[in-house]
Amino acid sequence: MVAMLSQLRVDDFAIIDHLLVRFEPGFTVLTGETGAGKSIIVDALQAALGARMGASSVRTGAAFASVEAVFDLPEREGESDLAVTLREYGIEHEPQLILRREITGAGRGTSRINGRAVPLSVLASVGGELVDIHGQSEHLSVLRRDRQLQVLDLYGGLVEQRTAVTQALRAYVQARADLEALVAGRREAERRLDLLRFQVNEIESAELRSDEEELLAADRSRLANAERLQILARAAYDAVSDQALEALASGAAAMIELAAIDPALSSLHERFQSTTYELEDVAQELRRYGDTVESDPERLAAIENRLDSITRLKRKYGATVTEVIQFGVDVRAEMEEVVNLEDRIAEAERHVDETESHAGSLAEALSAARRGTAQRFTAAMSTALRGLGLKSTGFEAELGQALSDDGLFLPERGERVAYTSSGVDTVVFLVSFNPGEPLRPLDKVASGGETSRFLLALKSVLADADRTPTLVFDEVDVGIGGRHGTVVGERLRALALSHQVLSITHLPQVAARGDQHLSVSKTVHQGRTTVQVRTLDAADRVVEIAEMMSGTGTETARRNAAELLEAARSVRH
Repeated sequence: MVAMLSQLRVDDFAIIDHLLVRFEPGFTVLTGETGAGKSIIVDALQAALGARMGASSVRTGAAFASVEAVFDLPEREGESDLAVTLREYGIEHEPQLILRREITGAGRGTSRINGRAVPLSVLASVGGELVDIHGQSEHLSVLRRDRQLQVLDLYGGLVEQRTAVTQALRAYVQARADLEALVAGRREAERRLDLLRFQVNEIESAELRSDEEELLAADRSRLANAERLQILARAAYDAVSDQALEALASGAAAMIELAAIDPALSSLHERFQSTTYELEDVAQELRRYGDTVESDPERLAAIENRLDSITRLKRKYGATVTEVIQFGVDVRAEMEEVVNLEDRIAEAERHVDETESHAGSLAEALSAARRGTAQRFTAAMSTALRGLGLKSTGFEAELGQALSDDGLFLPERGERVAYTSSGVDTVVFLVSFNPGEPLRPLDKVASGGETSRFLLALKSVLADADRTPTLVFDEVDVGIGGRHGTVVGERLRALALSHQVLSITHLPQVAARGDQHLSVSKTVHQGRTTVQVRTLDAADRVVEIAEMMSGTGTETARRNAAELLEAARSVRH
């Protein structure tokens, strides 16, 4: 048993007010008149799977839209892609997986998995493991050649291998860009080297210290005012020694006598004595200072010159001496980078060679895998086309490569080949719908019912290789007439042996082969249009298919519909 969509609950989405659809395993068909709302149901499912939706998805007058898809999961087994994804996001593997999406009228919304809020990207990642929707627009995208290589890689299970090639090529392209930048900058770097050497020499030869400017400024102030300092120091010394010390000596004698008479004054005597000693020290310091201060015009001139040099350096390299020193450090580092540029270029060249060799080897391995895949894909498509009644249609997945002087070097081939982020290969799906006509690119011959059947064959072949448990086909049988509807229905039913298949169809031959038949219609309630889905029983199916066949429910049409259903059941059994 594989995971399957068991129910879809939709509230206030587009024109749907409230809708609950239950799905069964196998092949489910959805029918209804054009414009009945079948594709809106698919849109709602896509919303629950993480597709981006805007405010226009909210039903007029509602505050928000909500969509909830419930999936029944098999018991945990092996390392399925779904199990790996759930574990990656920390989501418990439970019997049911509930994906819920709410979208407000302002276009914002919330996403939940089993009640736990998750980013929309996580909802989309998990949803992508559960359902693959083949709509009309996506259906036709296979006509584009850039999409055809993706189709081939998907069929061959080469997506991871292709991702590895993409990453290796990205590393190679970046290595080439780095090398080109180094080579382009070499001439400018060599011109700049002379300036860098001059700046480093000018700063380092100055032998700056971070506190030097402040110390020099203090020395300059003392030398410039030497005579005045001597005068002031002498005056202060004379005042202390001539007057204060003599007065203190007299006072000291009086304090001794006072303390002897009144011991309470002992502490005051000690303070007086301490002050006397301190003043004597001040007098000695003033005398020594006055003896050391002397005029030195040469030293003053040297200091002025040094300060001028520092000022010039600050004007050029920084607001402070510290900034100048740091500028010198930075410039020396840059100069060493320039000096070592040749070594860096040589290392970059080696890195280019290494990344190219790695990318080339991976690209060659991917090409070999693609060649085998193209052969199997061609055979599978031929079988599928015959099964859909296109027995005379020829098909080939043609791989190609183009030599290029600026391409990726392939070690085994020994040549340079043009490359893209996907590798070194191109693929074109060639087809011929008529005997005797040459094979031509699909996009050159795409038209009409034959192309629709061809694309359905392509989708069915991909689905055989697809591990996604639920496949939804949204009117991919458009353009196919009733004559070939039977084989289309059988092909879809065959897919339902390994997948849960949902198909929106307008063909009675397809609808008759469904295991479950859902009828979609519009109704008007209280002046508002909404969508209803009804599960048809055996009798209702006869009426529905009769109307699909003839547009009427006449007795003849019903007999024909009953015969069609009986024929479908007999083929099944």
